[in-house]
Amino acid sequence: MAKRVNQAESVAPGSNRPGPSGARRGPARRREILDAALRLFRERGFHGTSIDDIGATAGVTGPALYRHFSGKGEVLAEAIREGSRRIAAATRSAVTDEALDPREALERLVRSYVDVALDNADTYAAYVLEARHLADEFRRPLRRSELRHREEWRRLVLAVHPDMDPEQARTLVTMAVFAVTSLCMEPNRLDREVLVELATSRVTAMLLTRAS
Repeated sequence: MAKRVNQAESVAPGSNRPGPSGARRGPARRREILDAALRLFRERGFHGTSIDDIGATAGVTGPALYRHFSGKGEVLAEAIREGSRRIAAATRSAVTDEALDPREALERLVRSYVDVALDNADTYAAYVLEARHLADEFRRPLRRSELRHREEWRRLVLAVHPDMDPEQARTLVTMAVFAVTSLCMEPNRLDREVLVELATSRVTAMLLTRAS
């Protein structure tokens, strides 16, 4: 008997239909959906992007997208959550070398953050511009992850400046994070390596310089 094809499993014309390798395509398809959604959220905004828009850009029908996500709110949340995981991994990698003094560790942390931000510019833009549209169940864990990341920065700033007021250190970190995030909001024509060096040196200098 011929196998019935569920409408939700159909794919857009010109794309590959799920076959024996369909299970192996799952993670790759999910990544394509996330990338497509982030581009559209950045171009059109969260409310200006429909499930059908995301599906069409990713090469699947809108209904098929629900095999991976419950809706576009979960798509946005998962994309930002993945960005948060990359930030956390980069932070751990930057500060695990106990031989580094606090200044060196802070510079390494800034550089790793700049790298991750530039590699995930659409994710950062979506978080800044669209996270307010997320339901509390999605937004609160992301906010907690962000605060943990900033706390690591603040810890290193206070290690460099032991007598600095903790609130001043927190404010410095907020300024530093937003300075890096701003690089993701508009296209930049600088060479990637030049941009990384420029951002790393300027943000690190701001964190290392003690206000009078």
